[in-house]
Amino acid sequence: MQKWRVIKNKTYDGSMNMAIDEAITISYKEGRCKPTLRFYSWNPSCLTIGYFQKFESEVDIKKCKELNIDCVRRVTGGRAVLHQNELTYSIIVGEDNELMDKSINSSYKFISEGIANGLKLEGIEVDDLSKGEKISREKLSAACFNAHASYEITINDKKVVGSAQHRNDGVILQHGSIVLNFNIDDLYEIIKTKSPEIKERAKKFTLSKASGIENEIGRKIDINSLEKSIVRGMAKTFNVEFEEEELTDYELDLAKCLYSKYSSDEYTNKR
Repeated sequence: MQKWRVIKNKTYDGSMNMAIDEAITISYKEGRCKPTLRFYSWNPSCLTIGYFQKFESEVDIKKCKELNIDCVRRVTGGRAVLHQNELTYSIIVGEDNELMDKSINSSYKFISEGIANGLKLEGIEVDDLSKGEKISREKLSAACFNAHASYEITINDKKVVGSAQHRNDGVILQHGSIVLNFNIDDLYEIIKTKSPEIKERAKKFTLSKASGIENEIGRKIDINSLEKSIVRGMAKTFNVEFEEEELTDYELDLAKCLYSKYSSDEYTNKR
């Protein structure tokens, strides 16, 4: 049975959260750590944009500052995600690990099964995993949660967990948002649209496709209990043993160095 490391939930700002994910990825590539499951939260709230997104044309920077919302560019692709009332996870593991399929979609499905099983242990029923859906271009926006990608987790056919994956030098980084309470108003305050009418249509469409777990099940979720259930669900699905550890001094020092990249306007505005 494989032994994986789990790093329990801690809160950082957006740049540090992205820096830590990259630091663990480097550490793993160098053979300094085991496969790692990490949980984290965000303070202040943060909008992460996909690696290939155009920042200034899609995000209202002035409104972000007014609402005290950070902005940071992810290493993973996809569209913008507003991280507020959620538990975020990341998984760092080698492409050559026997648990990980070479297919990105198959590895997505495998990881989603682990999360879904954890949610079920918490008494949260989710929909069966599916291959996602195609959304016409005119209905898409810069926001991530208005379409379901392959094998993303939904409740009542509304996405409640959104994930993105990046592979480089033989290492897989997948991170994602397990949304507790979905705030459509803040999201579309900071996502640019061409007119107020288009904004309202986009909000209605997104609400038909996305939500939070609490919104759908009608009760509050204890984030600590949720974290424990997801660890148990993943351990059973992956057939691995999780050992609770902290970031190493090497990883923390590396993250502090990487922080300047993620917090720089040059990196955020690179596209």
